Amino acid sequence: MDSLTTPSLSPSPGSRLSADEMKLLAKLEEQNRLLETDSKSLCSVNGVLGSPTSPKTFSFDDDIWGQVIKEWDEWSKRKVGQIKVLIRRGVPAHLRPVVWQLLCDAQNVAVRQRYSDLLKSSCPSETLIRRDLSRILPQHQLFQKHQDATCQEPLLNVLKAYSVLDREIGYCQGSVFIVGLLLTQMAEEEAFCVFVRLMKDFRMRELYRSSMVDLGCCIYQFDSMIQEQLPELHSHFQTQGFHTSMFSSSWFLNILLSSLPITAAMRTFDIFMCEGLEIVFRIGLAVLHMKQTELIKLDIEGMMNCLQNLESWESDPDGMIEAAYQINYNPSRMKQLRKEYTSIKTKEMEEQEELNGLSSENKHLKHRLDILEKRCSEKMVSQLKKELEKSLLNAARSQNALKEMQANILQIEESSAVPDEDSVMYLQTELISCRLREAVALTELKELKQHIKDMEKKLQRQQVHGAGQQKVSSAQNDLQVELLSTRLKEALTQAALKESRHRLLQLQTENKIHSNQLKRTEAHINSQRDHLQELTSLNQDLCSQLQQSRQQFSAVQYKRKEKQDENMTIIASLQKQITELQNQIQSLSKCTTSFSQSTLKPSTPASLEHNDT
Repeated sequence: MDSLTTPSLSPSPGSRLSADEMKLLAKLEEQNRLLETDSKSLCSVNGVLGSPTSPKTFSFDDDIWGQVIKEWDEWSKRKVGQIKVLIRRGVPAHLRPVVWQLLCDAQNVAVRQRYSDLLKSSCPSETLIRRDLSRILPQHQLFQKHQDATCQEPLLNVLKAYSVLDREIGYCQGSVFIVGLLLTQMAEEEAFCVFVRLMKDFRMRELYRSSMVDLGCCIYQFDSMIQEQLPELHSHFQTQGFHTSMFSSSWFLNILLSSLPITAAMRTFDIFMCEGLEIVFRIGLAVLHMKQTELIKLDIEGMMNCLQNLESWESDPDGMIEAAYQINYNPSRMKQLRKEYTSIKTKEMEEQEELNGLSSENKHLKHRLDILEKRCSEKMVSQLKKELEKSLLNAARSQNALKEMQANILQIEESSAVPDEDSVMYLQTELISCRLREAVALTELKELKQHIKDMEKKLQRQQVHGAGQQKVSSAQNDLQVELLSTRLKEALTQAALKESRHRLLQLQTENKIHSNQLKRTEAHINSQRDHLQELTSLNQDLCSQLQQSRQQFSAVQYKRKEKQDENMTIIASLQKQITELQNQIQSLSKCTTSFSQSTLKPSTPASLEHNDT
């Protein structure tokens, strides 16, 4: 089966056809030419819509397809290219059910025997399936002939059975069109088996995943193909803000069945069963290429309406297939686009994981914050009260300390023996007078010394000139006496000078002591003033904290009051609801008692007739 999904359009050049196969293809082409020229032909070589109510139409293809069906194992392994050519030319309508089952190997589905058991199981998506069926069936041409309950029930059963079988995928709205198309060709159980194969082996299960990764990859590839092959249309889409996913997602999810007419949908599904999703890319690009001129002139709403209704190919499905295979489809380029999308998605997933981690962390932090707020709300009032009491105590202590410091400053100012200005002036005048007396004494001492020197010189001259004279002796004695008296005066003057210097030193010492004491007192006063300022600022801070604590306390009390009011209103509303429920219970009990009494009464013939009816 996997070999049938290869993207080759024809038999590979390396595989040579046998003589019988060449004759078969020649016969096929000849019959096609004859039928195209025959205007009275009743059927096309590509087959008709083969629904359970459609008549069977036979053509010369029966022989070829009969041989293919009979020798399917050999054809599916060795003649894949020929099978693709035949399917693109068209599968006969009456052979389509068999060909579809052979293409997807539906005979070997392991869950065929479990179908009846799956229908008996409970389906969580049953309500959603019924709602979609009631909404989709009346509007789409595929189901307009099968809107009665007998035709809707198989469709509901197949969708329910698969949603129970594959609970991970469950039910997807796009599967309604695929299952509906299968049920127009085969029985309910066979349609279920084919649909299981489609979901497993044809990427449909990946397309239907809730993460939509594979669907996003297909849309990314399709958008890139539009950008490369139809750049003008792609730029128009970008200008209008018309993303490719707005119309192409339904094309991939239901294989274009919701947009194409029935005949074209059958031919598209034939090729899809053989070659996979490649035909969706081809037909989608062919549609855009054909409608490019019209789409460029439309806005978003007009483009959506234009691309949802593709009725123009209802009468020419061959032209649709031919246009589809004129599209440039490069498998290697598709693989490259898939890798690009995978890398982009990986980066997005990493960013999403990081974002999820941050959001979970944010939720955790919010939860912790709520817990902390609850804990804080319970202890907030008591804590604020304690803080208020502490603030009051601190304020009282600060005020007491401030008063004590002020008293200490006054006491220090009063008790400190700081010399006043008069005493300082007195000491300065005494110091000046002492220095003057010292200067006078020094001058007198100098004069005495000079006088003594003069007297000594006179004495020596007299001793030299009149040593032997008697007259000089009396004068010498007088000079000696005068000398002694002068030396005595010198000694007294030196003693007075020493005393004056001693007094000067005492006065200088006292002056230094008083100046140092004055400096210390000024420094102490300055420190006391700084401390007073600090205490004043601390007092102001404590007063502001006290004010804030009072404001917080009042705010908490206001919030508590609001919560109490809310709780009271909630309690009142709950009490009102309780009373209403009690009244309803009482009324229901009265109704049940009256109903029980009425049922206990004997039945009249009229009531019996009514019960019979």
